[in-house]
Amino acid sequence: MCGIAGIISRTGDRIDQGQLDRLTDAVAHRGPDGRGTWVSADGVVGFGHRRLSILDTSVKGAQPMLYSSRYRITYNGEVYNFIELKDELVGRGYLFETESDTEVILAAYQEWGEECQHRFNGMWSFAIYDASDKSVFISRDRFGIKPLYYYSDSERFVFSSEVQAIDQFIGEKSSLNETVIKSVLTGASDYHGTVQTYLTNVFSLPGGYSVKLKNGNCQISEWYKLRKVAVPATLKDQASELRKFIQSSCKLRMRSDVPVATCLSGGVDSGAITAVLKDQIADSSGRFNNYSHTGFCAGFPGAVIDESTAARRLASQLTTDFKLKEIEAPSAERLVEAMRQCDGPMHALAFYPIWELYGFIRKNDIKVTLDGQGPDEMLGGYRPVLEAMQTAWERKKFRWFADVRKTYSSQGESAQFSSKEFVNKKFREFLKHHWKRKQIVTWPVKKSVPLATCDEGKQNTPLHLLPVRIPENFQYTLDKSLYAQFFCSPLPGILQQYDRCSMAHGVECRMPFMDYRIVEFIFSLPPESKVGNGYTKLVLREAMKDLLPDETRLNKLKIGFNAPIVDWFRGPLKTFMLDQMRTDEFRKNPYFDGTKIESSFVKFLGDPKAGWSEAWQFWPPVHLNWWMTEKKLNKSINASPTIAK
Repeated sequence: MCGIAGIISRTGDRIDQGQLDRLTDAVAHRGPDGRGTWVSADGVVGFGHRRLSILDTSVKGAQPMLYSSRYRITYNGEVYNFIELKDELVGRGYLFETESDTEVILAAYQEWGEECQHRFNGMWSFAIYDASDKSVFISRDRFGIKPLYYYSDSERFVFSSEVQAIDQFIGEKSSLNETVIKSVLTGASDYHGTVQTYLTNVFSLPGGYSVKLKNGNCQISEWYKLRKVAVPATLKDQASELRKFIQSSCKLRMRSDVPVATCLSGGVDSGAITAVLKDQIADSSGRFNNYSHTGFCAGFPGAVIDESTAARRLASQLTTDFKLKEIEAPSAERLVEAMRQCDGPMHALAFYPIWELYGFIRKNDIKVTLDGQGPDEMLGGYRPVLEAMQTAWERKKFRWFADVRKTYSSQGESAQFSSKEFVNKKFREFLKHHWKRKQIVTWPVKKSVPLATCDEGKQNTPLHLLPVRIPENFQYTLDKSLYAQFFCSPLPGILQQYDRCSMAHGVECRMPFMDYRIVEFIFSLPPESKVGNGYTKLVLREAMKDLLPDETRLNKLKIGFNAPIVDWFRGPLKTFMLDQMRTDEFRKNPYFDGTKIESSFVKFLGDPKAGWSEAWQFWPPVHLNWWMTEKKLNKSINASPTIAK
């Protein structure tokens, strides 16, 4: 896990070493354990690397790494199955000088070329230079877990792990992407599921895509598409198969030469990982026995969203050491420190407790964590009620329709959210939709409920979600919705948050549920295996029988991870928010009406009944304006260019 950077001349001119140094050091926080730069003999290609030492922590694992006197790599991430690949390559006559996965990637590229990507199980972004034809090959993992951004013009191609590094490099050529900025102001993070960034001329290389640069030409290709696989017919057998995949995924992600821990919220996702690791068999080589049997949790004392009591209980049941970081409202100075490490404006204040938690983890001498991202998006955890009801209608399964209503109606009642009211509202929307089409009693439905999550590639939309398109073999509305949640929003935005907040403190965040074998398996399951019998994430809960205590496994309460913004805005952060809103920059900001927002905030402070549904809207403009002022960005607005070809 590291920070990478690179400059490739497209004209044959030599690159500037000073520029490469600055580009590399702009991501220094991502790699506190080492630094390296390299420039090709002809001066046309330069790579930079900031190292976070995880595998083979010796100097032999340093980058940019040379292999076979021909290939040079700068690499961020982990290929977890490198041991198996290494054994196969040794059998083919390859020799290795390190114990790193980096060297295995280079040998795999020499042996299989670009096809090597399909053999990797992991998360990565890397660039490889081939001296034989002076080409550069850049790859990003299947699901975009590790970031890769680029800028390209007629003279050069520049890439980095963070947008802010490229922004510093291109200087006055950078301009704000108005469409993205306006999206952020609505509290949305869906641009992370697109090629766009907050700058018009800096792009995100999508997950499952690669770049080939040669003789000044640049070609971007899709190397991975989600495939469906054969799955067992019964829920019992599906759960058994999923359990094996989870166990295998966790075991692979325990491969580390530094201490490993888990993040433990008390829910079924993180609980499943901790439960599986409890009985994990030690690695036979003796090398990868670095699991600390420790679970880290963020707590919010006195807040409705606090899950620390459940997490502590679960840790005790799983004989896991429990370390709690109580998250208090930050001082202005502390909040500004976190904001400076965000790489752009955040759509929500949820990033702050994540940032604090990973700082706490690093202070406890942990460099690697296993986290539970993925199941909510794949298995209906984020309340796709309308889509699930529509799918029951499409499949002519009325009993399952009733089951869906019951399932989502039993996820908890609080002053801030009522699952029963939410489901009743969605049911009325469902009836209204079919009544308008006179299909309330027509069987089957000919038109599905419109999805409001993912634009399927319309070129004329301002924020088109190219290359995210829902595959044709996703037949049902729920499946399409879950696909959009995973590849479009919210998961890509969540991945971005966790990457920035963990890497700000030099901690690698690994995600067992995003093993491609698990993702392909779950997306191949029928809808009833995902939501049913009164539960979301049904097949996962079944898979954890006898491993995860039923108190956690069968808990229906859904609490999303966030910051207690209602309490913070009314209390400790009130002065900070008002101070920000009363600056000239805020009141004159071209992207929103600052005076109106300040007035609404004052009204919110005086209304004891106002809750999260009112509070969320205040953070995006505050963070955006602070960031614009801090970075002193060029505020000119230009149309976004197309992805480089």
